[in-house]
Parts: sequence; structure tokens; C-alpha cells
Amino acid sequence: MAKLDDLIDQMRSSPNDVRFADACKVANTFFGEPRQQGSSHRIWKMPWAGDPRVNLQESKGGKAKTYQVQQLLRAIDRYRAEQARRTEAGKEPAIEPVPKNRQSYKRN
Repeated sequence: MAKLDDLIDQMRSSPNDVRFADACKVANTFFGEPRQQGSSHRIWKMPWAGDPRVNLQESKGGKAKTYQVQQLLRAIDRYRAEQARRTEAGKEPAIEPVPKNRQSYKRN
């Protein structure tokens, strides 16, 4: 997890200099495989309705677009906040981590 946290810290400090592959790796870790990846965009299904949504598009030089990296970071913050809130309330997490062999989310 240390490598993932280091990567997220790097994304926060310099969102305009994030490799597309690294942003996709982070999104896959939190939200599973993208529901769409055949076009120029990769779009992930969120465990909530509405924003922040996560879609990433590769720009010139193999970098992710800055505003999309910022959206990803907001989604990670929301995900972690919801997990912490549920843990503090003594409940199981609302959303279990997504196994690599499954694309859907288990909800309580």
C-alpha cells in the first residue's frame, strides 16, 4: 500500500505530470476494472450516484489530463471518507474492495 500512497501523494503534488498508466493503476485499485476502455476514454463505475466520476483520457506524451487526475483524487477522497465514516459507526464497509477477477461492487 505504501507504493500506492506514494503514487497518490505524487498525483496530489503535481497533477499535471501524472502518467496515464499510473492514473489507471490507481483507479483500478480503488474502483476495479473500467466499464469502458475501448475508446479514447477509460470510464469507471462509481459506487455512488453522481460526482465525482472517474474517466481518464491519455493526452500528449502519455500523460493523464490534469482535470481528470483531480477528479480521480476527489473520488478517492470520497471513497476513503465513506469507508472511515462507516468504520467509526461500527458498521462493515459499505463497499468491499473489488477483487481483480470481478468487476461489480458488493453493496450492503
